[in-house]
Order: sequence, then C-alpha cells, then structure tokens
Amino acid sequence: MRRYINIKSFILITLISISTAFSAVLFAQCSQNNIVVTGYQLRNQSGQVFSVTDNYQLGQPISGELWVNFGGSTTNGYNLTMYYDVFINGNQSSNDQVDCIFSGTQIQQNVWTKVRNISWNWGDVIQIRDIFMYWETGTAKPNTTCNIVLKNNVNAQCYSNPEGFTAAVPLFPKFNFASNGICKTSIQFTSQTIGGTPPYNYSYSWDFNNDGIIDSNLANPLYNFPSTGTYPIRMTVNDGTSITTITKNIFIDPNFGIQVNIFPTKVNGNTGIIYVQSVTGGTAPYSYSWVGPNGFTSTSKDIYNLADGLYRLTVTDLNGCTQTVEYIMDVASVLEIYWKAVEVKESRAKVGINWQMNSEKEGSVYVIERSFGNASSFYEIGEVNGKGNSQDPVDYSFSDETFPMFEDLIYYRIVHISGDTKTYSEVKMVKRDPEVKPDGNWIVYPNPSRDGNVNLKFINGNLAFGEKIQIQAINGGNFVKNIEVVIGYDDAFMLDQLIGQLPSGLTLLRIQWKNHSESFKLIRSE
Repeated sequence: MRRYINIKSFILITLISISTAFSAVLFAQCSQNNIVVTGYQLRNQSGQVFSVTDNYQLGQPISGELWVNFGGSTTNGYNLTMYYDVFINGNQSSNDQVDCIFSGTQIQQNVWTKVRNISWNWGDVIQIRDIFMYWETGTAKPNTTCNIVLKNNVNAQCYSNPEGFTAAVPLFPKFNFASNGICKTSIQFTSQTIGGTPPYNYSYSWDFNNDGIIDSNLANPLYNFPSTGTYPIRMTVNDGTSITTITKNIFIDPNFGIQVNIFPTKVNGNTGIIYVQSVTGGTAPYSYSWVGPNGFTSTSKDIYNLADGLYRLTVTDLNGCTQTVEYIMDVASVLEIYWKAVEVKESRAKVGINWQMNSEKEGSVYVIERSFGNASSFYEIGEVNGKGNSQDPVDYSFSDETFPMFEDLIYYRIVHISGDTKTYSEVKMVKRDPEVKPDGNWIVYPNPSRDGNVNLKFINGNLAFGEKIQIQAINGGNFVKNIEVVIGYDDAFMLDQLIGQLPSGLTLLRIQWKNHSESFKLIRSE
C-alpha cells in the first residue's frame, strides 16, 4: 500500500513539473512581443467608464464588461486569440478563459476594446493573470475568425505575461457614518474608497465643517460636532496617481426643525404671541420649556400676552434629546405708525373685519388672512386695494361669509403691503357658539361657492400625519379628477390647489380613507 501511494505521488509531481515547464517554454517562445497588453479596465454594462458620482454600495453585485488596451510596435495582425485566468481578491475564479478579438479586422492599438461581459461585487479587486495570446500576421482577411485551440500555436508572433494586470476602475472616494448613540454629536466615519491605481495605498483628508481646514487624515476618523444640524463633509483621497474629492451633506441628529409664528407686541403692552407651528426630527412626543424676560416661564407649546424681549425655547423629545432656540419679541412700532384700529365682529353668519390706518401710501394693498382653531395656519381669503396717498386716517372693511358654521374659534389678521414692505396687524379672534354641528368626518366650505374655491377639512376621529387619502371629483361635463393626497399637520386642504377650481353647476366629491368613505354635493353658483 505504501509503494502505491509513493508511485501516485510521484506521478502527480511529474505532471505538475511538466505543466510548469510547458508554461515556461510557452511564454519564453514569445520573443518579439510586438503586440502587447497595456492594461485592463472594468466598465458598466453599457460599456461606459464608471463615474465617481455612481452610487454603488460595497458588496453590491455588478454586471459589467471587461475591456483591454493593446500597444506594441506593429499593427500587422488580426484574429487575436487571448487566454487568461481571472482572480478575484487574490483567489482564482476561472482558468484559461479564451476570447477572439479583432476577428477578421486589423488589430487596433491604444484603443480600449471590449473583451467580454463579467460579473463581480463592488469593491472586489479583479486581476487578469497568466495572459497568453497569438494572432495571424499580415493584412486582415475579412470574414475570417480566430482558430481557437489549446495553447500550442506557439511562434514568435505571440505575447505572454504571467503576472498580468489589475482590471482598473476610477478612484472612488466614498464614506459611511454612524452615530454613537441617541442625542450624541460624536460621529464615526468609515472610508469605503475603492479603485484608482494599485497597490491602493490611499491617503485621506477630511474637512467636517467646510472651512477649508483639514480636520483628520485618518481613513476612519471619529469627529465630535459642536451641535446638531446639517454639515457638508468634504473627503479627499489620493492614491499616489490621482486625487479625487467628494462632498456630502449629513444631518447630525437630533436635528429638530422648529417653526414658529411670532406676532409682535404693541408699545407699552403685553400683547405678543409666539405659536410653535411644527417640530420635526427627533422622536415625538415633544415637551416645551420657555424662559423669557421679567421671570417669564411656561411649559405650554404656544405662549401669549408677551412683553418685548428675548424668549428661549427648549424642545425635548421622547428620548430626552434637547435643542434650544432663541427668539426676539420686537415692539411692533409699525403697528403704532400705520395701524390705528382693527375690529372683528360676527353678525348673522358673517364676520365683519374693519380697520383704520393712520395714513397711507399710494399702491397699498391689504390682504385679509384667516386661521381656524389657532393662529398658526393663516391663509389668504381676500384682498382690498388701498385708496391712495393720505395723511389722514383711512377706513376699510371686509366681510367674511365663507367660514364653516361649526367653527367656534376663528382668527383674523391683515397684511399691509406697500412696495416690498409687509406689515401685519394684531391678531383678532372671534369666539362663536356654533348652531350647526356637522354629522360626518369631513366638511367642505363654502358650499355653495361663488368662485369655485372650496376648502376641505377633517373634523372627527383621528388621522395620522402622513396618512394618505383618495379624493375623487366628478362633474356632469368632462371634469373628472382622481388624486391621492397626504395628511398634513392641520388636516385641511384647499381643493382648488389640488384639483383646480370647480366648474359651474353640481360636482360630486368623494373622499376615501382607511376603510371609510364620504361624499358631498358641491355647488358653484355664478
């Protein structure tokens, strides 16, 4: 048995020796090398060179192409047969691949030429080794092709390169990042750079706040940002041959987006208001803590009866993350200069808005705005043109008949526009005792509508922010609309902005949400 094993081992060693010797002889006989390989390249499936803006992820499967470039001292050849082995990340994945290049055409040098389709994972290092090729000499004979046989067509017109080349992709600087925990501004960055020129000895430069100063030269730096917010991260990579830079904006959580409406106070009066319109980022629900002048404190979302001065708001989310912002409550001196009086009064299903200006300039326009339930969602309901230059008080009035009858709190304000200047009146509220209570979940108003502009509002139940609803409008003519909208903060929509103004006559409106639906008959009366 031992003799049998020894004989078997001897035979195996002999075969390997013969194969190695044959390869050495094969490569050695390519004496002229007048057509040579100068490099290989990986491209996308359309044959285009990869761009640094391509958004591939490490490990992502890629279906692309392998291309080759030839050099040498002559183009006196055609029907080039190429053998090679493919190595992926140093491991051989295929042996003695063979391709026919320049079939029936003259060999082109210094021109990139497709070899074949190839697949790999993004970030893999693809090497082409043990290259051997031969060709027919002379002028190309059309309608001929390579005579693909084993590596035995050895003559002076051949080329060999056991070491081979790395199939190149451009230098791709790329990075990922991760927070080190909730409410933390210390961020770990990780380079995912690939490509460029072997042996891939990259050097790095990081600018974390776009000030032109290098903050780190590490591949995977840890950086502590001064506060939450948005930062442009600039990463530059040098592979020894080329230098490439990318810039990417990142959000450092918790990045609360705090939107407020501020209504200034009168001189010598505590009439200012700050409404928190919305908070985004972090994790709801949020809590609020206000600090202001003269010992003012509050934990309410909205604050009223404010004197002039600095007010500081701290918002805290469910995870205990906080963000603090400051607002200045200005003294509304413009109110004293322009606005003499503003009065709002309800009478017989109408709200009359009357105001008086101390003086007026030519070209003035007054925009009347309304908000339901609170003073944070104002929108325009009408305009009144000014009466011209006047140094004396000027009186105006406007009648609102388009509000829904069930609303109990309605806020009004007037915007005075003169050239590029806007000034706001103080906010006035009407507290009503509604006689009509809606039966359904939605209401539309005004209905009938004179101008075709109708509002839609959800009033009963609970619809989550971002939830989708379907709206369908059908008229006896050709007016048919079917749209999908997303619920916002106030559950209200202006239908004319979604489906356009209603045509004359009767329009059927159907609303679908969750497992519910509701229908209305809308009338536009000219």
